[in-house]
Amino acid sequence: MISGTTQEKCHPDRSGAKASGVEGPAFLRIRSNRPFNPSAYRLASLCLFSLLIFSAACNRGPSQPAATAQSAAKRYALKGKVVSIDKQSATANINNEPISGFMDPMVMPYATKPPAALDQLQPGDTITADVVVQADNTYWLENVKIIGHSKTPDGKLAP
Repeated sequence: MISGTTQEKCHPDRSGAKASGVEGPAFLRIRSNRPFNPSAYRLASLCLFSLLIFSAACNRGPSQPAATAQSAAKRYALKGKVVSIDKQSATANINNEPISGFMDPMVMPYATKPPAALDQLQPGDTITADVVVQADNTYWLENVKIIGHSKTPDGKLAP
């Protein structure tokens, strides 16, 4: 219990009031005559949770750089003929038909992904593939399919 002199120091304007034994600012002692409403608490919790999820989604950093670069890459359909294979540089020189929206017909070296696709190609093979071009102008072939095999000079298929 608080003595009269202590009460007067804490509450000089309420000198006649009795001390309740609870000290502290009045705003901490909130009382309401309204009954407890669980649906209001659920609604408030749902709103707070939604706000946290939304802010986390908006503030996330970039995902892995490789995935971002891969998604920013442009793809074009290629059809052409293998002119030569350069094992040292791991490329195939392809005489491609016009690639709509990308380039005119020309002979150009292409790397392949996966690199093992290069081992299946032979000069003279007709292929289809996807040309993948990144923003930094690096390019390669993916999904390489042989649609026609090369022929030897005597008209037989090469092994």
